[in-house]
This record gives sequence, C-alpha cells and structure tokens, in this order.
Amino acid sequence: MIANLYNTFRQPAGYAGKLAGCLMSLKSKSRTDWTVEQLNIQPYQHILEVGYGPGNTLQEVARRLKVGFLAGIDHSIEMYQQAYRRNKRFIQQQLLQLHIGDLNELSYPPHYFHTIYGSDIHLYLKEPQLEFMRLSSLLKSRGKLVMVFQPWMARNEKTIQQAGERIREDYLAAGLTDIRIEYRDMHPVTCIAAIGFKP
Repeated sequence: MIANLYNTFRQPAGYAGKLAGCLMSLKSKSRTDWTVEQLNIQPYQHILEVGYGPGNTLQEVARRLKVGFLAGIDHSIEMYQQAYRRNKRFIQQQLLQLHIGDLNELSYPPHYFHTIYGSDIHLYLKEPQLEFMRLSSLLKSRGKLVMVFQPWMARNEKTIQQAGERIREDYLAAGLTDIRIEYRDMHPVTCIAAIGFKP
C-alpha cells in the first residue's frame, strides 16, 4: 500500500495521477509561497524546476519573470498535461518550456541557469549526490540550487533535523557551498528548504 502510494506521487499516471495532481495542488499553496520566497527571483533570470507536478509553482515563478526564461522537467505525462493547461499563456509567450523525462535528457548547455529548484524530488532520488552534481553543472557560477521537501515519514522533530542534515551532506558531496537549511512549520509535517550555491 505504502509502495503504491509512493509510486503514484513519484510518477503520477492515469486516474490515480489526476487525483495525485489535484491533491498536490490543494496542499501546496503554503509550500509554493515559501518556495518562491526562497528563490529571490529577478525578472531577467533563467530558472529550472525539477519535478513540476501540476504546475502551481511554475505559474507563480513565471508571473515574476519579465525577460527571463523558465523551464520545467517531470517524469509524468499526466503532470505535463496539467501543468500545460495551467501555464498555457506563459508557454505561448515563449517564457516557459515544459519537458518530460530525466535530467540527463535536458539539452540546455552548462552554466545556463541562475536558479534550479524542486519540491519533494530529493525524497525520490536514488543517487541524490550524482543528481545534484548534474544540476550543478547546469548552474551559472554562484547559481543557486533550492530543494524544498516535507519528509512525510518523519515521526518527530529529531527525524526532520536528520533529514535536513542528510541533504546538507549531499549538497557538500556535490560541490555546493554556502549551504543553508531552513525549516518552516507546515501541515502535515515540517517543511525543509535546502539552499546551496555553485562555486
């Protein structure tokens, strides 16, 4: 049961995927706001979201860009469809490009993005240090990597703190510097933001 639920949210598809997208949209407003706050968006920036889900955060980021560029990648066709519908205006304005697939399928050149961010994807990465290294290669010098996630299996604050320290270690192993871990009380479990910079 837990494994099925995990897989549904990792790569939503079909009716269950539509339901997962609706649930993500309903629960994510406060987390979306906090994520956008961590990004400190400038209107000229190039920004990438990894695991865009139903596209709520993409929408909020796109609204803040004027002459910049926003891209998103997700595994799920169902999430792509929801995100496309939600952000069709920005896609037509060529402000936003949506992709389906893996990070290594992205065709953007190295040092292209000012900021890369994701929500909960750290929980699903098999080799987070390797994935963070790939993301770092896409960042400009002093570019920022922001991962926001809720360790929903955490049973107490100690476990949450341990989750924060694990991602700090993964950031360090990926070569990121000036790492900051932030915590925010949020339903149903404390939310963690990990911010690191490419040297």
